[in-house]
Amino acid sequence: MNSFNPESYKKKIYKIISKYKLVQENDKIFIGLSGGKDSGCACFVLSEYIREKKLKCELVAFYIKLGDFIPERVIETIKKQTEVAQIPLKIYDIKDFGISYKKIGTLNRPICSSCGTIKRYLMNKIAREEGATKLCTGHHGDDFIVFFMKNILGKNIEWISKFTPLLEGKGKQLTRIRPLFFGNGEDNKNFCDFINFPYIQEDVCPHFFLKQKIDKRREKWYEVIREISKWQPNFREYFLEGIIEIAKILSLNQKEPLECKICGEPTNKEICSFCRLLKFHKD
Repeated sequence: MNSFNPESYKKKIYKIISKYKLVQENDKIFIGLSGGKDSGCACFVLSEYIREKKLKCELVAFYIKLGDFIPERVIETIKKQTEVAQIPLKIYDIKDFGISYKKIGTLNRPICSSCGTIKRYLMNKIAREEGATKLCTGHHGDDFIVFFMKNILGKNIEWISKFTPLLEGKGKQLTRIRPLFFGNGEDNKNFCDFINFPYIQEDVCPHFFLKQKIDKRREKWYEVIREISKWQPNFREYFLEGIIEIAKILSLNQKEPLECKICGEPTNKEICSFCRLLKFHKD
């Protein structure tokens, strides 16, 4: 912790933003917050970058509440994060979209997959309908290395085309930006602690607050990355650069998404995964 340099950290994130042109004049960027350290870091550093560069663009934070089981301290923490970052906050509730997270958990399908489907769908839909030009998330480098490994194992090769700092939007799919792409969770925590930036210390996975079992294998993936980084210099950076190159090749075959026949949102099938999930949810 003593060797951590917050200025070097910010400089690294600024370099990513600049190199990959994540922010441009007249952008309206919606950034999704969870109350955790990663999205909090992305929010703070992105807002600092915009102010320091005197860019004429708008940054708005938003939070999607997945149910009444979410503790009030999560909401209060998110409010504090946006106050420190000096940006507005909008809060949305999943029940306003006709969904019960607790009921989703009873379906005969992986809860993490269902939760991811809901959040991806609503984040894109809400941000676009609010006039956003880009959607920002706090995913960092270790996340994308794990995503890459899991999709290789699952033979979901097409998904790897999405693993880049800047994912250009197509049709109704907003452009996504990941300013922490070459960062990692440890540095995000150190930065928050160093500047006393508020964040929820516990796991912000909704299953944690429901007191249900959380898949511990996720943390083991991150442990492996940290271990390899000890004996392989620049492992994370080189691996992520390789992922970007693979994503570039795969993206050459990507087509503009279809529009779901039920809701009109972007999808690669006739019916989007959200509407398919909602069907099971109502049955």
